Amino acid sequence: MFEQKKGKKSIQERVEELALVLEEGVANFSYTPEEYIALLEMKALMPHYSFRNIIIAKAQFPHASYLASLKRWNELGRKVKKGSKAIKIFAPRFKKVVEEDGEEKNELVGFIPVPVFAYEQTEGEPLPIDKVRITLEGDSPVARNIIECAEILASKDQCPITYGDARGANGFYVPATHEIVVEESLSMNHRCKTLVHELVHSRVHRHDTTSSSTEKEVVAEGTAFIVCSYFGLDTSDYSFRYVYSWKDKKDENPLMKYGQQICTIAGKLINEFQLVMEQKEQNSFTHIA
Repeated sequence: MFEQKKGKKSIQERVEELALVLEEGVANFSYTPEEYIALLEMKALMPHYSFRNIIIAKAQFPHASYLASLKRWNELGRKVKKGSKAIKIFAPRFKKVVEEDGEEKNELVGFIPVPVFAYEQTEGEPLPIDKVRITLEGDSPVARNIIECAEILASKDQCPITYGDARGANGFYVPATHEIVVEESLSMNHRCKTLVHELVHSRVHRHDTTSSSTEKEVVAEGTAFIVCSYFGLDTSDYSFRYVYSWKDKKDENPLMKYGQQICTIAGKLINEFQLVMEQKEQNSFTHIA
């Protein structure tokens, strides 16, 4: 059950209000004309790969957004970061055969592995996608407090947190080892939002083998938005865009499917955060006394 505070809205009421803010924000989200043009320009610059190759690439580098060969990245003025491991996909192999009528044609004889790299593995000249990517800037006391509480909750769940190289992502959770990695270069506010996002994955999706990637990501980001907003950190600039990016082909708002799940998880997590915050206050008061 959600905790009721005298003279204040209950956690459940506040969570439901924030869920509506999230739903409306995602439903009304749209790229600016400049951003839309940038996406089209980016698509034109990138080589086209089959759905099968994209799946193969994602299995090796889950956070890949755009793929290209080393040569193509160099043509675009970007270099592959030192230590980056090539992603192997498959290219068709043809040979020339002569038909009975004497005409030559190319015949598919198999596939060969070829190396490519993800945009996240490169650095250098800016590309159109940089006009669309957004980060949360700032270093607020609220964010630091949420981070400290999240670290305590993760520790109680024996889930280690590492701040380091997130391999092109803002962060990720590894169910096999039950650990969280957060990109160390993020601002404190963005680090906070990302940590709560990954904390949700660690709590909800550790043993989940049936939910789709869309469900997992929408639930984690929606919950992170509500939890952070509840304690005073607005992540709407990032969260609305992120959830919108996971909408399905029918152009439906994914929150229509997962909204109730998000509210339930957010409510429980807020209660846990509050308990940790109260314990911190008590310990601080006892120490001062």
